[in-house]
Amino acid sequence: MAKLIVRSPTGEQSEHGLRAINTLGRHPDQTIQVLDRVVSKEHALVTFADDAYWLQDMSSRNGTFVNGVQIRGRTRLRDGDTITLGSTRIIYVDDKVDKAAHGPMENVTIQTTTVTDSAIRSRVQADESRSQEFVPESQIADESTLRADYEKLRIAFELNQAIGTELDFDLLLDKILEKAFEFTNADRGVILLMNMQGEPEPRAIKNRRGRDERVELSQTILNEVIEHHNSVLSSDATMDSRFGGSHSIIMQGIRSTMCVPLMTGDELLGMIHLDTRIATGVFTEKDLRILTVFGNQAALKIANARLAKQAEDEAVARHNLSRLLSPNLVEEVVKGTIAMQKGGELREATVLFADIRGFTAMSERLDPQKMVSLLNEYFEIMVDIVFRHEGTLDKFIGDEIMAVWGAPVRQEDHARRAVMAALEMKKALEDFNRGRKADNLSPIKVGCGINTGRLVAGYMGSTRTLSYTVIGDTVNTASRLCSHAAPGEILVSEPIRSSCGADLVYESRGDADMKGKSKKVPIYRVLGLN
Repeated sequence: MAKLIVRSPTGEQSEHGLRAINTLGRHPDQTIQVLDRVVSKEHALVTFADDAYWLQDMSSRNGTFVNGVQIRGRTRLRDGDTITLGSTRIIYVDDKVDKAAHGPMENVTIQTTTVTDSAIRSRVQADESRSQEFVPESQIADESTLRADYEKLRIAFELNQAIGTELDFDLLLDKILEKAFEFTNADRGVILLMNMQGEPEPRAIKNRRGRDERVELSQTILNEVIEHHNSVLSSDATMDSRFGGSHSIIMQGIRSTMCVPLMTGDELLGMIHLDTRIATGVFTEKDLRILTVFGNQAALKIANARLAKQAEDEAVARHNLSRLLSPNLVEEVVKGTIAMQKGGELREATVLFADIRGFTAMSERLDPQKMVSLLNEYFEIMVDIVFRHEGTLDKFIGDEIMAVWGAPVRQEDHARRAVMAALEMKKALEDFNRGRKADNLSPIKVGCGINTGRLVAGYMGSTRTLSYTVIGDTVNTASRLCSHAAPGEILVSEPIRSSCGADLVYESRGDADMKGKSKKVPIYRVLGLN
């Protein structure tokens, strides 16, 4: 469970587990009371949405700060973020983050600074050391080329020996950082990877002394890598004019810094940042070139691990989606051709309910094992038909099936697809019952209701359990139609009749009273579909 660790101006510390909605302020009615005279009564709000916690300032007098930067609007919280309200420091802790694999990420912060002089006096471009083309031995004209090629091969070999086929992503990053320490005399190292917002995010940290000290990285140095894809070397960061405006460097007194990009092709995956506080000039140009080659090799390992993880995630996604969508739609969603967005949204869609008539009486006659076996056999046939018409299985409600067309995947002919599926269900049930009759078993009788219109579709539930479903008056009306249907009947609404047009063969069942409706609702019995 995520939590906030509150450290008051007097040094007192308290922990608070986060709920779905959390208010922070000086007033005692707040979820988390912050006893600080410069904190407003209702200072900030922390809410859970889209599988993350978000911080929002509530028009406080003195503002809300995250990692030293005043926030504007909603800001996503990440494990280890420092929130400042007045003189009170609050640490956000996300227990879902694997601390053992990631290391003490809460000790790494990136200080926002301004580049005062973007000119680079000494730099190594990543693509200078990325080339893996080796000329034939007979064409080598000088010893320096031979030595450079040997160094590339040595680094690649040693990295492969250390990492092998490691696919555990966090363990891979730790091993890469450990190997980087063997090539250099760094005291501290951090691997940062670019997140979905295009920002560097600490993912692995190593300290040669093993001490749990805070590491403040300069945004100025990182920007040189992000913007120009250059490897940066500073022999004395406190004196280097390129980083003259960097507060974090001055505060920590870092004497030598190297930061190299992790590149695959033209894509920046992240960077390796190494520094030392021992003495000036610990890192040399040769160290930077070696680390740049090392970074290129490490980037390939990271890219491969990501592809393996993506393949694993896709396999899991296929398994989960296969219970919800037809196989062809599963592939479209996994490939990204069709989007399934989290959160509720208004949709034009069609809802079908199919309910077994007399199920309660039937369940009293059969033992539980036979009842479950019967339902599973029936559901197998019905769901296969839903998927064949590219519908979405919303849920099973006891003996009732709820299916949707038009959500989460948009379909222009969703109403027609639902009617076609219902007619095929009716025909399949007739065939199924002939087999039961031959075995001297009672037939299954099903009533079906279909409605189309605007509804809300999305992932709904609690923070612990979410499921995709649809809600709204359109859904309720479809359920009411199903309740009015006699065994073997398919009842539809006026919007379905209108949507299917002249192709629909039907007869009117008149108007009926429905729960929640102020006026009677026209009902039509489907006979066929041209």
